[in-house]
Amino acid sequence: MDNENKKIRYSVGRKNFFVWLSVVLMALSALCRFFGYWGFWSNQTAQFNIFQIALPILCNILFAVIVICAGRRFFSLTFIPVMLGVMFFIIKAFGFDSILHTVMCVCLYLAVAFIYTATVFGVIRTKWLLAPLFGLPLIVHIFILDKDMFAPSSAAVPLSEWLPEMSVLCIMAALLCICFAMKRRDFAAEKANSAEQQTIDLLVSNEEPPEQSGIGAQEDMTDE
Repeated sequence: MDNENKKIRYSVGRKNFFVWLSVVLMALSALCRFFGYWGFWSNQTAQFNIFQIALPILCNILFAVIVICAGRRFFSLTFIPVMLGVMFFIIKAFGFDSILHTVMCVCLYLAVAFIYTATVFGVIRTKWLLAPLFGLPLIVHIFILDKDMFAPSSAAVPLSEWLPEMSVLCIMAALLCICFAMKRRDFAAEKANSAEQQTIDLLVSNEEPPEQSGIGAQEDMTDE
């Protein structure tokens, strides 16, 4: 088996429903975080504004742009916004009240960084580890950790808390959706199509009659 058949890479197409759902969720995540902290920036430190507002929004935008513009051939580049996102979540985790919660979340985020990167570069030879990796935390957040946010027992959750948390949930859902959109690239077929197209172009160029020079054309007209 040659190296082309051993190598695994993934691609996503613009016509795939899950691709656009993922992009929409990333856009919603950016909007939720932007408006969630609207008017509160002046009350925060510069470090908070950079790592808890600007950084996740940058990750949202970068992921969506890569998926739409380069998803077919360079989908593996999405590891960059995912790694930056992991950085954001780890920094966020150090603000938790419980040390145990912080440790568990940091371990989860590091696992996300490793498994996602290893998957898109073909080290892990299946994409289906990504589904529980993003799906289970999403379910836990919706039905356990964020239950009071969706169904408050007393006072409603203020938008300044609700929107940033919705931003996080949108990121999880977007990464889960992109898992279903990922398709293995067929390098053998791509190589064959490329070689076939080159052959067609060569044959077409050989069949085109050579253009006569101006002098030659005038001589032909004179002979006639």
